[in-house]
Amino acid sequence: MAQRSHWEKALLITPLILLLHLGYRLLDQSQMIQHFPLDFANDVSSYMAQLHFLEVCGFHQPCPYWYNGFTTFQFSPPGWYFFAYPFYLVLNNVQLIAYLSIILSLIAAFFLLWHYGKSTGFSRVKRIAFFALFFANASAIGNFIRLGRVHELLSWVIFIPLFFLLYHYRNRQLNKKFLLVIPLYAALILVYHSTAVLAGFLWLGFLLTRTSWKEAGKTIATIFLAAFLAGFWLFPFIAGIFQESAAIPHLKQGSWILDFSRQHLFNNLAVFIVSLACIIAFFFWKKYSKPQKTDIRFFIPTLILAALFFLHLTPFIPVINQIFPDPVIHYLLFFAIFFFLSTHYTPRWGKFAAFAIIVIVAASILVNIFHTQPFIQPDTPREQEFLSYLPSLQERFIIMNYNQLPYNEAFYSLAAIQNKASASGWYPEEKSYTYIKRIANIEQSANTRDCPAFITELQYFNTTEILSGREFCSFLEECGLQEMTTKKETCFYKFTS
Repeated sequence: MAQRSHWEKALLITPLILLLHLGYRLLDQSQMIQHFPLDFANDVSSYMAQLHFLEVCGFHQPCPYWYNGFTTFQFSPPGWYFFAYPFYLVLNNVQLIAYLSIILSLIAAFFLLWHYGKSTGFSRVKRIAFFALFFANASAIGNFIRLGRVHELLSWVIFIPLFFLLYHYRNRQLNKKFLLVIPLYAALILVYHSTAVLAGFLWLGFLLTRTSWKEAGKTIATIFLAAFLAGFWLFPFIAGIFQESAAIPHLKQGSWILDFSRQHLFNNLAVFIVSLACIIAFFFWKKYSKPQKTDIRFFIPTLILAALFFLHLTPFIPVINQIFPDPVIHYLLFFAIFFFLSTHYTPRWGKFAAFAIIVIVAASILVNIFHTQPFIQPDTPREQEFLSYLPSLQERFIIMNYNQLPYNEAFYSLAAIQNKASASGWYPEEKSYTYIKRIANIEQSANTRDCPAFITELQYFNTTEILSGREFCSFLEECGLQEMTTKKETCFYKFTS
């Protein structure tokens, strides 16, 4: 019992350290309420702009503010925007709403884990630990808070009841209460389709637990009903993917794990560690918790995914190869934590588990300290100069900016929130692949000092206003563009045909 006490102490103390660190990072990120994030490490600027588009352009409607015009939410899942829209109508502040949605999502996740964890037999300590290990680890803080991936965060909140309901029914016959999974899975599809695809492995495991064709048929019908409920967005999304011009099939973000450069070092370490941890935790759970065959069948598809991810084979699997690594990491981590906390350790292995959780928590916080930057206020002279041009923009503009301060895509988002139109944007999936590929020609022609090609591209993209770092200002003058303003580090030129 003494050794088990050590395990329980580690389980209580170390997650509390994670939660304290989470609180600190949330406090730091609250600066986004006052300062629009314009640094490279942010996705939230895109989501804030798209929330604005839902108000000013509508759903599945033409919108002029990005990419010479595009159709809203054709490929961007709309669920988070529907969730945030009522707050937008009241507060009319996308920065405050984005931050509040992070807080509300974390609160909802805690209470859902508290409720469903209790029904599964987890102690209070284990329920707190589950929340801390999943939502306060280095990857969660880096993605959900620092990058502001609000829609993925909300998707994992929805995943919690979906998982525990399927787990509850894994060895039971279906009844009317099971129908709750229909709106849950429909919401998951609408909020973040990548998480919904990964949940397919959970559904497959559940199918393997069915003992009759009738039960299997009901399960499949449930999945189809959920897809039908989300069909107003899902079906046009699927149809759009198969169009030759669609950008998504060309992105193959899952192939990032095949890049072993320094840029993807931490991602690849997470791929190896989390997938291996999921497999090891499963075998400890299987050995010491004596699960039934039904339980094992329920988790087998997820274990197969963990093995494929560990071996870096997922980039060669259709559909999965479109999901960038972090959602897969989070999916496998959820199961690794579940196995870890569900295992009935012997005193010897309880001591080892206590040591493991201490190492995991320490490593997680160190990664955040040394790798995940705190919030960066846009206060450099270069950023301030770019911001000063916003009121003067009247037509469609483009940014040529090597310095990446501000981050071009984030600036396009801020400009769009102020109803300024740009030739580019910050959600390339929403435009054709040929368009996204060609827009790079503007800066490429500037790099080669090719004025005729540069003018041709401006005309093609219906663009007349150019914001530039000083590295390109002399080139704009050479090409005969009209100088509007030139400052210490930037300039504003206009093209008149």
